[in-house]
Amino acid sequence: MSSSPIRHCPTLSLTRQLRVHERLRAAAVMVGGLCLSATVWAHGEADDVLPAEAGVSVDAAIALRTLRADQPLPSEPLNGYLLLGDAGHDLRKEPLEHAALGLSARFNDTWGARLAVGQHASDDVHVEAAWLQARHDGDDAAWLLTFGRQRPALGPVLGAAGHLDRFGPVPLAQRMAVNGDWVDDGAQLSWRADRGARQWRADLALWRGQAFPGAQHGAVAPGLHLGLDQGLWSIDGLWAQFRPDGRGSAIQPALGHSHNAPICDSALREVVCFRGRSDVLAASVRWQGAQSAQAWPITLSAAGWIRSETGTLESVNGLVDYRGRSTGGWLEALWQIHPRWELGWRGERLMADHAIDGAGASLIMAETRLNVYQSATRQTLMLGMRASEQVDVRVEAGRESAAGVSVNFAALRVLVKLQALLSP
Repeated sequence: MSSSPIRHCPTLSLTRQLRVHERLRAAAVMVGGLCLSATVWAHGEADDVLPAEAGVSVDAAIALRTLRADQPLPSEPLNGYLLLGDAGHDLRKEPLEHAALGLSARFNDTWGARLAVGQHASDDVHVEAAWLQARHDGDDAAWLLTFGRQRPALGPVLGAAGHLDRFGPVPLAQRMAVNGDWVDDGAQLSWRADRGARQWRADLALWRGQAFPGAQHGAVAPGLHLGLDQGLWSIDGLWAQFRPDGRGSAIQPALGHSHNAPICDSALREVVCFRGRSDVLAASVRWQGAQSAQAWPITLSAAGWIRSETGTLESVNGLVDYRGRSTGGWLEALWQIHPRWELGWRGERLMADHAIDGAGASLIMAETRLNVYQSATRQTLMLGMRASEQVDVRVEAGRESAAGVSVNFAALRVLVKLQALLSP
């Protein structure tokens, strides 16, 4: 059958008022269990979470929310994009947004290690980090080699988005590109250098490639990240390539959210399987007005993800050629209206082109729900208060539109981030 690119652009509209849900009161007990005397935890990349000197530190973080909406948010299944086919979480029923507990150790000037576990909503507890790192410091540069399970280096904008972030919902573009949170096993060689007013970042990696958009079977995935800080500006770019040999998308959405692709066996039961090449690109830029001569209390940022795929889709209804390109990003503005208060806005858009050719193309489009594709949008307003060095309270109101469904939402969030040095 002929190929079928699809495009549509829904409009944006106004947000609705927040109403606090009683589940937050019960979930707040979880925060109390984490409240130890500590300093604020920097939940960052592999080169900024270890103690500065030889020693051991423990960190904990939890984000709780109560979300009000008339129906589940359309970004959870995100129909119309080639994902894992799961139904996602109904965030209205999930008071736990994210919880994490980590242990970091610096043995000497060269060696360090980290172990961290976490949980998202009602998912099982999982290992988020388990790595060993070697570091060499020169006069104006540092080399780091990190082995094990870790988050790829993405820079300050992409790395923070959707992960104990100022805004609760994972950016639509990040949900599309890496299924929300990118953690993989591999090795990452990093270079950090100060060159006068410029601070350079470079990371070259080889990943096992089992995290989405990879699959259980496939080639090792190379990745490259470059970043630059100069004056008011931070700029980052990323490229990675996956070659999944059978990445499943469920035909009938399972309850809850999944980080593992459905199994592609010879029976192809209730699954559509992608085989081919998947290229992921991302970029971000940030401008910090507080560092300007005028000391403007404004931070502006922009970020985007692209996932481009070429290969085949196979189900019991046939084998077809597939080409797809999904592109999304967001603009963000933060205004520090008071040392303890900030006001923020994030506007997002996500688009795709899908082309399918072969016998059974129409059936496979329906199975993967690509036939309901429309561009997705989200706008969110946020008011945040820093209650203490460890606790943030945030109120959000926004509107999502995806696959012909538009939903207003509002949320109250409490974030606690803690760190304590256990031994010098």
